[in-house]
Amino acid sequence: MESAMRIFKNESAKQKVMRSYDELLGTWATDYEETDVDTAYGITHCIVCGNPANPPLMLFHGVGDNSAVMWALNMKELSERFYCIAIDTIGGPGKSVPGDRYDKSSFRQTDWIDQVIGYFGFESVNMAGVSNGGYMAYNYAAENPGKVARAVCMEGGIVTAPLKSMIRTLLLMFPEIVVPTDRNLLKVLRKMSAPGSDLFERHPLIAEHLILLMKSHNRQAMFAHKLEKYDPIKGAAVKDKLFFMLGEHRLKLNKEMLEILNEGAFSYKIVSRAGHGINQEQPGVVNREIIRFLTAGMV
Repeated sequence: MESAMRIFKNESAKQKVMRSYDELLGTWATDYEETDVDTAYGITHCIVCGNPANPPLMLFHGVGDNSAVMWALNMKELSERFYCIAIDTIGGPGKSVPGDRYDKSSFRQTDWIDQVIGYFGFESVNMAGVSNGGYMAYNYAAENPGKVARAVCMEGGIVTAPLKSMIRTLLLMFPEIVVPTDRNLLKVLRKMSAPGSDLFERHPLIAEHLILLMKSHNRQAMFAHKLEKYDPIKGAAVKDKLFFMLGEHRLKLNKEMLEILNEGAFSYKIVSRAGHGINQEQPGVVNREIIRFLTAGMV
């Protein structure tokens, strides 16, 4: 049964996003299949690429994104080495559809991911995610270490103060978000990117889609996803399975996370000339590092 939760502000906005989503998929330069996975919390939309005989890699996007835009510059290279499953987060502005158990009291993020893994029949998977997707990959690995071979967390992963993190991100959007014109929203995107980044000039469709999502997504639809605070004991238990990447441009905002990574002796890399959109601003570096780390764990 479909939830009453509104993912988009109105039907017109939803249809514009869906058209843009499909247009972005047409730029991926690799074969893909779209698959809907029925879970207890609703329908989870997945974009699948690569040879099923290759090691599985589950990919998670950020809060206000979807898989079509998040992995547009990464999927071709990653799918040559892995069987990639890019997941549209339930509650996010993609093609997943929440069911009636998608609410704060019933939804369990790790159980939802479990059900998607079960649909594909994997005993163990690799994971990678950006921003909130990095948190999802980290948290699932910490809670289910036996089911994760390795995980790469980009511009996210460890959360110590969920409310503080959310407020800090919202403050980055001011004052432009008060008057959400295309021009102002592009300014927001540039503020979160490295200085001098030409990402949006080189890939205007990515900019257009992200602006459309900021205008269209009902962000309250993500509130069912509860953030679990960092547990040093659980983190230490999976330390060797984890690799973090942070954009050079946002290091001041990631100061607390850097301290935790250093204290816990986690493996990480600072990616130069990159901001929050790390995998889009520096796709070549990010793709190489993901492949390097994940394949190093294979026997």
